[in-house]
Amino acid sequence: MKIASFGKKIAAAFIACLVFSASAEAVVLDFGERVTVGLVTPIMNNTSFRVWGSKYYPGDVLSQKMEEYMLRKMRGVPRVAVASVQGSNPDYWAMSGSSRNDLILQLDLEDLSFKKNDSIGSNFRCDVAMRLYVYDSNYRLLYDTVIERRENKFYPFFNDILQNNPLNWDTFEKSPCWTVIRGALDEALTDALGGYNGYRIIGRIVAQAERVDGSMTVPRSKQDKLYHINIGREDSVRVGDILAVTRASTVRTIAPDTPAMNFPQVVARVRVVFIKGRDGVVEIVRESRDAPIQLGDAVSAPLYGRRSGSSTF
Repeated sequence: MKIASFGKKIAAAFIACLVFSASAEAVVLDFGERVTVGLVTPIMNNTSFRVWGSKYYPGDVLSQKMEEYMLRKMRGVPRVAVASVQGSNPDYWAMSGSSRNDLILQLDLEDLSFKKNDSIGSNFRCDVAMRLYVYDSNYRLLYDTVIERRENKFYPFFNDILQNNPLNWDTFEKSPCWTVIRGALDEALTDALGGYNGYRIIGRIVAQAERVDGSMTVPRSKQDKLYHINIGREDSVRVGDILAVTRASTVRTIAPDTPAMNFPQVVARVRVVFIKGRDGVVEIVRESRDAPIQLGDAVSAPLYGRRSGSSTF
């Protein structure tokens, strides 16, 4: 238990050392740690595009629908408590939670436009620009970015679905513009909670699995491909997850504030085949010939997004 704990601390240390800027640092969650992620409401619709709730409700509901979608996606992230933060001024925000790793997300829809081309049928192209602001638990701005997305949809017959403004929600919901807005919201959540900006669970390769004589579970052909890891179900790991196995290289730099930097590099990808509360077994999917798996190598699982083993950090 002490060795596993020490290994996890070392893994957390080298990931935390990988700092590209104040806005680009993977957050390694401790065992059992939960974080609160707040969404600033309302999501501002700064475009001239308006969507009515219905012909009987002549009021713009696009902000409300974006909030509902985003909150629903956020509630699906394990070990994250979701909060709604009112107003656009950080001086008046109030969010429960005390973790140093809490975040607040603010979204503004800055542009929504579409083009239509009628020939044989109708071809629509919708473009969206959405600004994302990410704040820390002290309501300090970490970074902001603009997310731009485009969606094309072809209708085999003539269609004027977006010709009238404002539209009713039941019509807009079926349009490519709502599809591209959802895509922008998904990308914003991935940017904030996934990749090297987001939350990660870090574990270690702690032992090679030993095959029991006469085993019907582990064939001999796989006995050299199975390893134990020290993270499991309680860390949100699931059977079938593909995890990256990383090993850090350390280099000296000329920067006085960061004399050394660690760079975790992928040496293998493994698939989770068995889990318990705090441990599991993985099978090698792909391994470097020059740098095969060693005991002590780190395994990482992003808290949000697909666990495909493609992310180093």
